[in-house]
Amino acid sequence: MVRVNRYFQDIWDTLKSTMIGMRITGKYLLRKPITVQYPDQRLPIPDRYRGIHYLEQEKCIDCLACARACPIDCIEMDAIRHGKELEWVSFTLDYQKCMFCELCVYPCPKDCIHMGTEFALVVEDRSELNYDLLSFKGMAVDARVRMREAEEKKKIKEAAKAAKAAEKAADENDGEKGSGSDGGGEV
Repeated sequence: MVRVNRYFQDIWDTLKSTMIGMRITGKYLLRKPITVQYPDQRLPIPDRYRGIHYLEQEKCIDCLACARACPIDCIEMDAIRHGKELEWVSFTLDYQKCMFCELCVYPCPKDCIHMGTEFALVVEDRSELNYDLLSFKGMAVDARVRMREAEEKKKIKEAAKAAKAAEKAADENDGEKGSGSDGGGEV
């Protein structure tokens, strides 16, 4: 008899716990689903979110402040200076090391490196996590124009200096010839 009572008690407990679970399921059954279909839909991202960096390359002056501020040295910059103009070689950020601390953003004097809102760092090979943030390599078109203009001005100045030096040398030669012919003989 005890076994039969225990058997029916187990059946009752099972039905009771199933009904409690189904009551919770029933509450959510008629509600609007909250699942986001990720690649097609995205949840709004907060303003202060620290995602993948982006660089305003035209503003950057290659001062290396961001690279020095990085506590784990994951930023590498390489540019060639042509007077005031920069020819970009690379600006890489290694996301295998980066801890998204945002310490590289604050010391930048031109405010050209920022934390973006992109967060998908899905790659098949870890070596692909070394991102080049440059939008172009070499020199910008307007920088090339400014550099050519500066070189032309420099050539004009050098030509003017050379002409002045040649004129000065010619004047000195004329002065030497005039003083040598007057020499007056001995009497």
